[in-house]
Amino acid sequence: MEFRKRGWCLLLLLIASIGVISLGTRSVAEEIPGFSKNKLSFWGTLRFRYENQDNFNIKSYGQNPVAGRVDDAFTIGRLRAGFRYRPMNDLIISVGIQHALVWGLALEEKDFYNPKFDRENNPYKDEWESFDTYIELKNMFSQPLSIKAGRQLIYYGDKRIFGPGQWGNSGKWMWDAVKIHYKWEQGFVDSYYGRSIIHDPDVFTLSHRHGYESLGFYSHLAIPVQKLSFVVEPFAMTKKDKHDRYSGEDGKTGDLSTYYLGVRGVIKDLKGINLDFTYVIQKGEYGSDDVDAFGYHFLLGYRAAFFPLRPYIYTEYSYGSGDSDPKDGEHGTFDGAFGARDKMYGRMNLFKWMNIKDAQINLELSLLKQIHIKLEYHKFWLAEEKDAWYLNPKAYRDKSGESGDEVGREFDVVVKYKLPAGNELQAGYGHFWPSEFARNVASDDEANWFFIQWQIKYSKGIL
Repeated sequence: MEFRKRGWCLLLLLIASIGVISLGTRSVAEEIPGFSKNKLSFWGTLRFRYENQDNFNIKSYGQNPVAGRVDDAFTIGRLRAGFRYRPMNDLIISVGIQHALVWGLALEEKDFYNPKFDRENNPYKDEWESFDTYIELKNMFSQPLSIKAGRQLIYYGDKRIFGPGQWGNSGKWMWDAVKIHYKWEQGFVDSYYGRSIIHDPDVFTLSHRHGYESLGFYSHLAIPVQKLSFVVEPFAMTKKDKHDRYSGEDGKTGDLSTYYLGVRGVIKDLKGINLDFTYVIQKGEYGSDDVDAFGYHFLLGYRAAFFPLRPYIYTEYSYGSGDSDPKDGEHGTFDGAFGARDKMYGRMNLFKWMNIKDAQINLELSLLKQIHIKLEYHKFWLAEEKDAWYLNPKAYRDKSGESGDEVGREFDVVVKYKLPAGNELQAGYGHFWPSEFARNVASDDEANWFFIQWQIKYSKGIL
């Protein structure tokens, strides 16, 4: 209760401070030098965030944590910086670094050991690592065709299928990849081959193995239908890990070898109405099990642009299949592909797109152009009662299915304030009410979360 009082007071104080500051400043849209205009450019981002987690952490929920403490309060910092060199109009050479640190975290580094990767994979810490380091060749064969090879982020659409996961301090999805990009007036097609990065803070990535291997494509097609803005995004890709560390339901281990087929469809601003739908299937092998899984997401919203604060209200429903029978030799749990989760399934990050039903309603408000407020309310269920809550699948699972399927409800509010000179402030609060399943396998105590963040982005043309 004390945390709840402090959290609300801090949030209200920040909102009040933002309101006072905004009365005395003017929003300036600075023209950041584009890399295409300079032969040599420097860029950098610096971010610090304080988080307070009451009655949960990234590994546990409730009064008996699997790792760490019941409550956690920590600060994270991340520096990204680099140079982009354009010796010719159609050639870009980029070299960058990332330095991610955490202070005061209750969890230890050993708590992030990943048995499938046989090493630590740390979402908070990764020191002096290569980032955004690649060579890109554009307009090949006098066509809108480009190729990009090296360390890079790969993300598309709403970042649900491919997302960089940049809320996490080390960045969830980074790739050593080769990507071919072809663009035309109505859309683009990307094809790629790559391997994902493991964030082991004690070892430079070139000195150890990668995470997953993937080959695939993602496309974006704008379909003209009178004045309707209709977009279709077909995609397909593989996910493989050939290290014999995936256990089937019979206890035998093997490789991960799966593939995804899916499509996203978007209708934007149909007299203020927005529609967004994604459907994806996952097939293949998980150890000795056959994979038969799927996921989908639906959004319906309306923006009243003519009202003060330009309110945007929308509802969403996300479903990620679960495993209905833990003994049938079929792996039914969808694994979320390569998507982000930080802004998708509750801002407290208690859920993944795995064995989940997530019904939510959101309200977004724009204040004085530079202030954005988002409120979310979620209701969570397990897709299958005999599968796990994937906050921690080993700890929070009832194979009998007798603990129910209702996990809980969550409310979040996040305020974002864009300042001049590339600065940005964010603050947010979240509250979680556990339901039947969470109370039975974890805790019946409610949880709170608070954060405040400052970030600056900078770029400068040198030559």
